[in-house]
Amino acid sequence: MRKYELFEMGDRETIMDMYTRFTHITNTRFTHITNELKSLGKTVTTEDLVRKILRFLPRNWEAKVTAIQEAKDFKTLSLDELIGNLQTYELRRNSQQQEETKKDRGLALKIMEEDSSNLDEEDMAMLARKFKKFFKKDQS
Repeated sequence: MRKYELFEMGDRETIMDMYTRFTHITNTRFTHITNELKSLGKTVTTEDLVRKILRFLPRNWEAKVTAIQEAKDFKTLSLDELIGNLQTYELRRNSQQQEETKKDRGLALKIMEEDSSNLDEEDMAMLARKFKKFFKKDQS
């Protein structure tokens, strides 16, 4: 019961990773959280699970959670439909973030090319180090 109540999605975790972790405790055994709850005498409906998943999504998912809460009937919403909906949103968000990163990199390089005539070797070396740090941070 404690695992169910304290469950949260990690900031860098994907929807599928979270869902797999939610449905399976993957240490030494594969025990479904809801089976543990049933063994304690608590019945968990699909509606309860849908609400729980929406509750533990990170804060940056708040807009999507609100949209689902307003548009969907939790009594008829299946877990598969919810997870599919969240995965679609996740893919769209990741795609938009990648596009923004590409635009930012292109803009930074363009500015650097335009201003490079006014920079001495020391300034260029400092800028190169900063770009390396930026790209390393972005890829991790």
